[in-house]
Amino acid sequence: MESSSNWIQRLYPTTKAWLTLAVILCAMFFKGFYFQYAIFIVFAVVSLFSGVLSRYLSLFFKSIFVICLFIFIMQVFLVYHDKIIWSWVILHASNTGLQTSLLMTSKIVAIGSVLIWFFQATQVKDITKAMQLAGWNKKLIFVIMSTMQLIPQMQALTKTISEAQESRGVETQGGLWTRIKSFIPMLGPVVLTSIEQNEERVLTLQSRSFSSRQRPSLMYPIKKSKLDYLLTVVIIIGFCVSLLLGGI
Repeated sequence: MESSSNWIQRLYPTTKAWLTLAVILCAMFFKGFYFQYAIFIVFAVVSLFSGVLSRYLSLFFKSIFVICLFIFIMQVFLVYHDKIIWSWVILHASNTGLQTSLLMTSKIVAIGSVLIWFFQATQVKDITKAMQLAGWNKKLIFVIMSTMQLIPQMQALTKTISEAQESRGVETQGGLWTRIKSFIPMLGPVVLTSIEQNEERVLTLQSRSFSSRQRPSLMYPIKKSKLDYLLTVVIIIGFCVSLLLGGI
């Protein structure tokens, strides 16, 4: 695996995947919502030691927080429940709605937090190489890799096109309506360029004998360390013990 100054990022992808899966299952099966909300704080600390705290918090508040806030407002104030504890005009808050919203959003926060950490602390090429070593189908690996890289590639392409428009005098900054007017003309070039890049990627794969049944040589080798095996055992044992102690 490519050398990294951070020992968490150097962990084998499946080691971090086992931790991610264990946390997701615990978040789904554990009762209440305190444990689920605590996962956000725990993985914020883990992200700090992983060297990805800023990206972790940025992605969380741009995506998971917005979704949870919307669900919370809908459940607490707009969905009618019995035993109203607060009311103002068309807004009604009840204890049932509050508890329901906390239970729903807590699971989203927990699952979203651990997934954001996993993909920020694990490089895509490490994941694909681990799947190759595990014997996964090459076509399936290509689909997964392309899916994970789609949004970052389109974001980079959109930024490039936006900067090109600004250099030509097109106004892209300002109010919401100005941004919408500048964004709509970019959709065509973004989609067409993405399709063109996919065709180029297919030709590149064919030139590298992608359809060959021979196992490819890895120019970027990765392997498990003793720490990976130890952490995997600890994660599995910890998950089983946590369920026995009252998780389900």
